[in-house]
Amino acid sequence: MFKQLLLSISLVTVFQPFASAQGINPEALQALNAAAIESQDIQVPDIPADKKWGVSYLLNGVLSIQEKRVLLNTPDGRIFELDLSLRKARKYDGHSVKVEAKAKQADDMSVLKISDIEEYNPAAEVKLPAYLAKRRPARLLADSAGVMTVDNVRWLYNAKPTDETFDWATAAIKPELVKEVYFIKKPFAPEWIAAHSLLAFTFEKGGLTDAKGNESAALALSIEAFLREGQTYDLKEGLRNKFGIVWMLTTWEDYAARTALVDKARLIPYPVTNLSHRQKADLVRESVKLAGVNREGEYYHTITNNCTNNLLIAINRVLPENRRIHMWTIPYLAYNVRATMPVMVPKYLQGKGLLGPELGVINETNYQNPLP
Repeated sequence: MFKQLLLSISLVTVFQPFASAQGINPEALQALNAAAIESQDIQVPDIPADKKWGVSYLLNGVLSIQEKRVLLNTPDGRIFELDLSLRKARKYDGHSVKVEAKAKQADDMSVLKISDIEEYNPAAEVKLPAYLAKRRPARLLADSAGVMTVDNVRWLYNAKPTDETFDWATAAIKPELVKEVYFIKKPFAPEWIAAHSLLAFTFEKGGLTDAKGNESAALALSIEAFLREGQTYDLKEGLRNKFGIVWMLTTWEDYAARTALVDKARLIPYPVTNLSHRQKADLVRESVKLAGVNREGEYYHTITNNCTNNLLIAINRVLPENRRIHMWTIPYLAYNVRATMPVMVPKYLQGKGLLGPELGVINETNYQNPLP
């Protein structure tokens, strides 16, 4: 209860001034805070204060003990080390198990801290609906000679996209040909707190092509809730381990056209500043590598594993340690919401010298224009 109270205080402290400045109904803020406190995901486990566990998993696999290390081998070939006592692990050694666990963050899944473990019972499994066709996880096929070959890149071959048909390509990406990097905000209701964020990378000629030689001027990295048929995204549900997560790569032409023509929404770009060309190229490479990670069994979370904080985690990978963004205000107890809430992040990054000014609005009148 004490930990829940501290978290409640931290959320109110962060959101109340913003809400007041925007004229937000206090009851709306209170409802969001109550939803967070009620969420099973927000419960703070009893772990050392220097540990930071923000990404939830539900996985099946075979548990084994090897030289005092507890390992989980999943059916698709992944191997995770488990933070689980040997005493408890011996009960399941060599058995198929089902685990609920947490990783530290999206780029650090070397160890999973177990919150629940039981014998796996295939008969108890429920067949889940298929994922919506709009999203596919990127797959890194090769990375050599300065070229990253990636499958499942959403491409735009039809000038008038619909919400039912999608084109997918195998793309060749040359990070060294990157020109500029942009942080993009996509507001949606309620706009005082809700928005989507993505990164966009522009390239010199030949930097982004499909298998047939078609060229795109820019690549977008969009991290989203991986929705199944019958699901719709909701901020509160995103606190409750309801959605998978997908790191998706699309051409800029595809993302901008779908936003303007299908979603009837707008995009607001900001240039990412004070990065050398080497850092920009490394950010392309790190973003594509992270997009290619198998994240089956990983949950999206509105605060600790979302569209925005993961972009900052990727950016941190190319920054020197003294410029990196701190993701936790108090380890695990209080996430740095200025690094995870899209409506707050631009100003926060501008203050750190990482973003330039807003570059206007992209909508149905100008979505076909290239990024600056």
